Amino acid sequence: MIIRHWPAAMGIAFFLTTVGFASLAIIAIRRQSGVDLPWTHAVLWQGLIYGTWWPLAGLVSVMVARLGLKPKLFAILHPAGLVYVAGHALLAAWIDHSFGASGTVGQGWLHRLPIDVLIATAIAAMVIAVAAWRLAQAEAARAAELNRALEAARAAAPRGETPLLVSAGSKRVPVAVAEVEWFAAAANYVVVNWNGREGLVRETLTAVLERLDPVVFARAHRGAVVNLARVASARALDDGGWVLAMTSGAEILVSRTYRDDILKRLGRV
Repeated sequence: MIIRHWPAAMGIAFFLTTVGFASLAIIAIRRQSGVDLPWTHAVLWQGLIYGTWWPLAGLVSVMVARLGLKPKLFAILHPAGLVYVAGHALLAAWIDHSFGASGTVGQGWLHRLPIDVLIATAIAAMVIAVAAWRLAQAEAARAAELNRALEAARAAAPRGETPLLVSAGSKRVPVAVAEVEWFAAAANYVVVNWNGREGLVRETLTAVLERLDPVVFARAHRGAVVNLARVASARALDDGGWVLAMTSGAEILVSRTYRDDILKRLGRV
């Protein structure tokens, strides 16, 4: 549980450390001016200023969750961050003025802007880095599950089943189910791909799938069913999908939706 929530724990630790040191600094500065600032006032002062950065962290987290780590995120995040920085600098200057800081609110706003830009950049970078780490961890876990699922599919590959009668040109040839790499929908027919060859079966893809072992055969996308036992390797895509390299060298794209469905049908999630 602690490991899972380490980013939040790290953020809280940074916040408390920053407030503590900032409070010590403001007390020392006030003493040089001949003012004895109570510790509780200093902590409240700095806590209000740095506590107002938490909404930015939440905003960036929401944007990352909805937009993903894509160029669109950064295109929206940059202007949104500038607006937040301008507002935060104004709020922080007002808080400083309320606690007796010298100068006007406008002067304080100008003084805080450069610092707030750096802080906002650091917060956004940290949130994005955590999101990227979590995404990499999730994809690595899914890849490991996929490899285990493929091993299970190879072990459960059909043997000695009644072959399919596939129309290949003017002939109908028997094709062992275990040799089929993938099935593809083609209107009221199904294209059967095996050993670098292909033929037709007059049947729907859904009807064919119902007769196949779900441990071995699964939908790669709406129009294709793949034989997991004939997958040589798999690699993850940036959008969360997979590309399955078949033993024949062909590549089959698995959409993100059907990726999760494959794991569910194999009892892996």
